[in-house]
Amino acid sequence: MSFARPHHTESSQYPVLPSHKRRKFSATNWESHGTSYNHSSTYEVSSSSTKMTSTSYKRDRTRFEEKDSEFMSRDEIERFSPSRKDGIDALQETHLRYSYCAFLQNLGLRLELPQTTIGTAMVLCHRFFVRRSHASHDRFLIATATLFLAAKSEETPCPLNNVLRASSEIFHKQDFNVLCYLLPVDWYDQYRERVLEAEQMVLTTLNFELNVQHPYAHLTSILDKLGLAQSLLVNLALSLVSEGLRSSLWLQFKPHQIAAGAAYLAARSLNMDLTSCQNVWQEFYTPPSVLKDVVQQLMELF
Repeated sequence: MSFARPHHTESSQYPVLPSHKRRKFSATNWESHGTSYNHSSTYEVSSSSTKMTSTSYKRDRTRFEEKDSEFMSRDEIERFSPSRKDGIDALQETHLRYSYCAFLQNLGLRLELPQTTIGTAMVLCHRFFVRRSHASHDRFLIATATLFLAAKSEETPCPLNNVLRASSEIFHKQDFNVLCYLLPVDWYDQYRERVLEAEQMVLTTLNFELNVQHPYAHLTSILDKLGLAQSLLVNLALSLVSEGLRSSLWLQFKPHQIAAGAAYLAARSLNMDLTSCQNVWQEFYTPPSVLKDVVQQLMELF
């Protein structure tokens, strides 16, 4: 197998939380990291990729894209995903999402990156694929690019060569030195170029908005305030938050709402009654209907 450019199909075999306030990066910011980006760069999209199946779908999709910087409902995410017009249904897309999240978790751990950085990469991938179809983009290539970006945006930078080496080893399940022997002599240069191109595509697709807020701090601070900071409840709730990264929760809810859902589900799993803690759910500023929705989606992961 070589790292030659694949056809843009889902079967391509390559490694490849929204908040109200996001950190926005300019091309100038990224030049300081050794890579400059041209805002005028364009990407060719075939007519079959842009043609909507109906006038109503086109109109709805336009409204969806206009809400670019806002949270989306689960229904919007599932109905208006660009992957639908390419024949990928919601269940298939869920499995694709799980696969690139597993890849990112493995890659981040191998590179010894913090969980917040790994989580940011996952959320950037989610944001990318609500705007671009899985059928047209290699999810593992995009995932590799988002981890490289997340490491920079979270101020835990990782050398590009380290990212490329680890991602290729994970994808091919081979030692890097073996890959150099098995693959064409220029495979690494080609792979590096493709990851950098994917990085720029992610940046332009997300309009250089890379800030991701996570629920971890909300969760620990509120439970600490309630005198539960050192309990098993905290560890289980934090684990549920990390599991939730595989879903689209970060596209739908604010960090403190996800934290509330994780705390509630953890307490229920441990047969703990948190109602004894006065105003516990008010501390999370989460309405009952939202809490129920977050808990339900977390439970679907198991």
